[in-house]
Order: sequence, then structure tokens, then C-alpha cells
Amino acid sequence: MKLLKFIIFFCPLLIFSQEFDIAGSIKAKAILSNEDENPFWFHTNTNYAVGELTNISATGELKASLAYSSFKINGGAAVFGRDGVEDAVQRRDLYLQFENSWLFATVGAKKQTEVLDGLSATNQNFLWSGNARPLPGVLLEANNPLKISNTFAIDWGIAHYELNDNRFVEGTHVHYKRLALITTFSENHKLTAKIQHYVQWGGTSPIYGDLKDGFKDYINVFFAHNTEEIGIEGETINKLGNHLGSYFLNYEFKNSWGNFSIYHDHPFEDGSGTRMANFPDGVWGAYFKPQNQKIISSILYEYIDTSDQSGISVGSGYDGYFGNNIYRSGWTYEKNIIGAPFILFDKNLEINGDNTPYFSNRSKVHHFGVSGEFSNFQWKLKSTAAKYLGTYRKPFSPEWKYWYNYGSLSYKNEKLGTFTVMGGADFSSITNTLIGGGIEYSYTF
Repeated sequence: MKLLKFIIFFCPLLIFSQEFDIAGSIKAKAILSNEDENPFWFHTNTNYAVGELTNISATGELKASLAYSSFKINGGAAVFGRDGVEDAVQRRDLYLQFENSWLFATVGAKKQTEVLDGLSATNQNFLWSGNARPLPGVLLEANNPLKISNTFAIDWGIAHYELNDNRFVEGTHVHYKRLALITTFSENHKLTAKIQHYVQWGGTSPIYGDLKDGFKDYINVFFAHNTEEIGIEGETINKLGNHLGSYFLNYEFKNSWGNFSIYHDHPFEDGSGTRMANFPDGVWGAYFKPQNQKIISSILYEYIDTSDQSGISVGSGYDGYFGNNIYRSGWTYEKNIIGAPFILFDKNLEINGDNTPYFSNRSKVHHFGVSGEFSNFQWKLKSTAAKYLGTYRKPFSPEWKYWYNYGSLSYKNEKLGTFTVMGGADFSSITNTLIGGGIEYSYTF
């Protein structure tokens, strides 16, 4: 009966559509290492397709689109299976989209687009790096920036997501919005200034019971109004929910050498961060794509700092990125950090009202990436030096030092697909050296 209903609904769309496209892909990966855990860049920012203990991973994806004269409908699903995680088989994507010249509407869960050739340590987003599975929800955003003049254009987006995993506050909602001003000085020079805002709100706390989640509360969340949240005697009046945001600046320019991008992604979680009292925290990056790409296709360097946190002053200090006293699971999904992956989270800790799973949210990271190609081969290298400082209240002494390294070489055949070999080596001041290797096969149809 369900299949019949689907056919009755879908066939008229095919009849009246001007174009129908369908595509898919499969990917399989096998990993071995000298320890139980995989090297850092084998599992980080993979949307949880690979876990820290995964040896075998496979992903299947199918997507389709119906194009009409003035709009398009897209749909897709992606499922992966892997060992070494709690739920071996899970969806990555499951979504339906509507798009026209000015609107892009997505219902469901869909992974974010990879940028900067996959070299960035945060996918150029400090708050949502692709380290966790995509969140289910509804996203409305600009399909194309709204052009105000030949110089200025506006990009925007607003969304509601659900954190439907097993967490300290069950049923937590996520509000999201962004607004960006794009200034095009000339064909070769462009500046993007963007602010984005996330809020965890609502849900049921094992300590405080049902938290506020009505329409009036959503308005307070949207505008970050001060109000009571848990309704206990002596409660400090604060913003409703757990607020996270960032300022993003990206200057792009072109010359005879190639395309350049210089950017800064500055995080904030309270008033001190919004007035940049936590400067220079965030991501400082530079990206270069040469005009002549015979061997090297792109080069990237990022410095990531989360050590200032507005200092240790009373009141507005101790920003403690991604953590929260009420929403104690913090900025995670299925115990995976959603944002920059250099915040350390104890997945094995049973969270209660007195502890926190975040044991290091202060770090200083130098990250380098380079990719290239020759003939039918593509290659990629990443090298990351991370220094973890612990927290202001519980600093590491001595500091933890890690050096994460990754390399891959792929061969692409138009008929047979893509074959990849990869290697990784992690060095640490507190643990044994971790060395791993893997092979991957992918095919697109």
C-alpha cells in the first residue's frame, strides 16, 4: 500500500517534469593500525562514517532531482555501516529539497558541502566542522545571494534542528541562523562578512525537568533575550538556552599566480565573546589554488586557538567552548564534537549534575594541508601540530602535545572507479605512536 501511494504521488511529477536525473555512489574502506584506535585524520571530520575504533566502513548514496521550468525538487539518502561504533548501520543523509532562483529549502538530514578541497581542519566552520553525523531538521536559506547592487549582496539562512541522540537533556532543539554581507570590489576582489548563531534549547533535564520550549521561548531564543530558564530560587537571569556563534571574515582575491583566500572565524558564547574579549581565539587561515595546477592543486594553512576564552575574570571569563552547565552534553551529537575537533570530550563518562565530559577546551593548533594531481592520480597530505592545555580550572601540566599526519594517493579510472591508499601517523607526548594504513574503493554511477 505504501509503495502504491508513492507511485501515485511520484508518477505525475515525472510526467510533468522537464528533466529527471538520478545518481548514486558506493564507497568501501578498510583500515589497520598498530593500536585499537585509528589515526586522527582517518576518523575526524568524516560525518561519523568512520569511528575511532573502525576497521571496516561502507557508504551507499542515492540522489535524484526533478527539474521544472522555475524550480527543482531534490531528494537523497545515504547510509553507512561500520564496526567499532555503538550503532553499526546508520543514515548519513535522508532529505527532500525544494529550490528556485532565490530559495533553497531542505527537510531532513544532509551533510554539509566540503570546501577548500577538504584540507581545512574545520571545513571553514568553527561551529560545524563535519565531525558528527548531519542533524535532522528544516533549513531555509538563500539559493543565490540576494543582489542589492553591483557591489553588495546578502546571504541568509535559518533552521530548526533536533538532537535526537542519547544525551543529558533529552529532546534538545537547535536554532540556527546566519546573515552575511558579500562585497564584490571587482572581478578579482571579494570580501564576505558573516555572523552565525546556534542555540541549544528546550528538552527534558534529569535535574530540572521540562525546559522552556514554547513559542514565546523561541522568540527569546531567537533574539537572545535575558530570562529565567529553570525557575529555581536565586537563578541568575541569563540568555535562554546554550548560545554559540561566530564572526566570519573571508577576503578572496585573484592574480596571475592563482586564487587566494584569507579568513578568520571568531567564536563567541556570551557577551564577552561578542565584544571579542576572547581575541585572538578562533581559526586564522590562508588558502591558495595556483593557476598552474600540474602537480599542486591547493595549499592551506590554519592556526586554531581556543586558549583565551575571555580570560579567567569573574563573571564573563571561563567561556569553556562547547560546554554548558544545563545542557551538559554540550555541543555534541552522539558524543561527537560538532564543531572544531580540538575540544576533548570524554565519551565514556556518565554525565551527572556535578561533572563535565569536557576535559580540555583550550588548545593551540597549527594545521597544514596540500593536495595535487598528475595524470589520473590525486594526492593529499595533512599535518597538524596540536597543543592541548586542559581547562582553566584543571590545566594540563605538562601540556599534551600531538602531531597528526595523513597522506593519501588515489587512482581514478572512468569505468572502474577510484582506488585509494592512505596512511597516517600520530605522535604524542603522553601516548604511544599510532601508525595506520588503509585502502578505499569508490564508484559513482
